[in-house]
Parts: sequence; structure tokens; C-alpha cells
Amino acid sequence: MTTFPTLLIDGDEFLYRGCVAVEHETRWDEDNHILASNFHEALEAVHSALKTVTDQFIGSPVRIAFTKGESFRKGLYSGYKASRANQRKPLCFARVREALEAEFQTYSYPGLEADDILGIWATRDQGDYIIVSQDKDLKTIPGALFQKGTLTKITPEEADYNWLFQTLTGDQVDGYPGCPGIGPVKAQKVLNDQYPGETRAEAMWRMVVLTYEKAGLTPEDALTQARLARILRATDWDAKTKEIKLWTPV
Repeated sequence: MTTFPTLLIDGDEFLYRGCVAVEHETRWDEDNHILASNFHEALEAVHSALKTVTDQFIGSPVRIAFTKGESFRKGLYSGYKASRANQRKPLCFARVREALEAEFQTYSYPGLEADDILGIWATRDQGDYIIVSQDKDLKTIPGALFQKGTLTKITPEEADYNWLFQTLTGDQVDGYPGCPGIGPVKAQKVLNDQYPGETRAEAMWRMVVLTYEKAGLTPEDALTQARLARILRATDWDAKTKEIKLWTPV
């Protein structure tokens, strides 16, 4: 029997872009402008974007993840996504989401971002999954990723590297700073330093902590930033109690 990989789709991304795409401004005069949208056009824009993906994976079932409420990361660091606090949702956003939830297999859970749900889904068993998202954060999840029209396979080692890279550099969009004075070039050098007797994961984490200490910070500061940068995997989530298990170095 032929089987097809399950597409794990970032619903936030498709929903936001589809709704924004059909907004239009009407300028009545120099002083009066209105912004308008149409539900059916917005829903069709999302459907069209989804079809562009699913047409490349004919036969593949689809699961869609949405963010629900405030991220648990806000409790770890008050500045997390603080710049987005006053940003409005696009017109028709809520109604289009409701329509998608009625049509597709979707999931959301309080405190989890869509990225986290995708990460948990993709790593909870040995199933055949493809994450569909343009977000660079999903490069921190091992497995198949369809991004910008290209399907890539991310190894566990590459996923850990990408995650700790963001732990060092931070993320201006998400509002966590990383380690002061560490940009992409320095982060790459830090993570490529290895010593005999250590696994790659052990060496990378030790060097991350050392880099934070050299910047006048503590191992606890490094751990907080690592938890902010880490997209949840199945090992970070208790499926029975629905509780997050914050990552802790071994």
C-alpha cells in the first residue's frame, strides 16, 4: 500500500498572509481613508496558498497548527515579542481561522505557538512528516522541511546547531537578545570549537555558556535564552498532562 508523508503546516503563516493580501484601502478624500476586506476573498487566498503546496505532494494528508493565546515564553522573558503587542490582526483573521478549523484537521493549545505544535508533531514518533513553513525557527527541528519551494532534510545535529546559533545571536523579531556582542560570524566560530572527549552537543553547549560568561552573564542567562530559542520537540512536552518540560542540559 502506498503511503504519503503528512504535511504539518504553519497555519499562522498562511492565515496572516492570506488575510493581508486582500486588504485594500479606499481614500475618500485627503483626510478620510478606510481599510476594507472580504471574507470570501481572504479565505480563497489562503486556500490558493495551501493548494500551491499540496499540489506538490499529491495524496499527502494535511494537519494545520495555530497559536493559541500568549506564548509560554512570555513567562520566561517579559520582552518576548513585546514589539508585536500592539500590532493588529488583519481584517477577517478570526473568521477565516474558524473556517479553516472547520474544514481541516487543525490543532491549537493554550501557551503553545504554531511552531511548537509542528515541532512536537514532527518528533513524537518515527512517522513520515514534512513541516511546511517559511520561518527560520523550524530549521531547529530535525526532519523534513519544505521552505521557499525546497524540501530539505535537517539532521538532529544540524537542528541543535541552528537552535544554539539562535541562542547566541538572539532574534530581533521575536524580541530576545541572545548574547551581547555575538553576531552570526562569532556564533559560528563558537559552535565549531570542539574538544576531545566531548560529543558535539556537549561541546556546543559548553561553549555557549562560556561565551555568556565572557560577556559578564551567567549560565542561567544562557539557559533562559536557549529556552526562548528552542522550538518544542516531543521530549519537551508531556502529552498526557499537556505540560511543557523546559529544556535542561544533561
